[in-house]
Amino acid sequence: MIFSNQLLFYYVSGWWEGELERTEKVDHYDGIILLGGFSNYRSQSDRIQFTQSTDRMNQALSLYKQGKADWFVFSGGSARIIVKERMEGEFLKGYLHLMGIPNDSLLVEWQSRNTHENAVETKKMLCAHGIENGKFLLVTSGFHMKRALGCFKKEGINVDSFKTDALQSYLPPDFADAITPSAGTLAMWERLFREWVGYVVYKMKGFVL
Repeated sequence: MIFSNQLLFYYVSGWWEGELERTEKVDHYDGIILLGGFSNYRSQSDRIQFTQSTDRMNQALSLYKQGKADWFVFSGGSARIIVKERMEGEFLKGYLHLMGIPNDSLLVEWQSRNTHENAVETKKMLCAHGIENGKFLLVTSGFHMKRALGCFKKEGINVDSFKTDALQSYLPPDFADAITPSAGTLAMWERLFREWVGYVVYKMKGFVL
């Protein structure tokens, strides 16, 4: 009854994520860093399948098209250990080019398996192109931003946040919703709990500032 309450989740998720940044207030950056985890490749149908976090990509593409950055950086491989799959960056590189990102402005890595490795591999890539001292805009899901931002700052990358696909609904639940148990809300707590555990583990390992 407690964790199926939509009003409670609205305030807790909002406390953790914070408000989404306003696009018009975003300054110009040397690059946009987009974190993966929003797509997979279905070999049976030979196509990319996008998931619920695709707002990350849509917002990053929109920012780039508005001239908010010179470089577009993507970081994401695969977290699977036993079952091998095609790496996310590998198949998204062509898609991002198809969406209008020129090859001479696009940096992609697909060796990383988690958020810590996203930061490590991205730093290597930025150093290889001599832009490691630039200022970057980090784009990922709202619930994931605290851990991601901590990892990238730990690696010495100068980043600001641009949160996407917030777990918090864009409007508070009305009275009827606030008193009606919601199975969907109950399921959404899992994402917050997993992220909280992940953040604590990363803090213990020294992966985040």
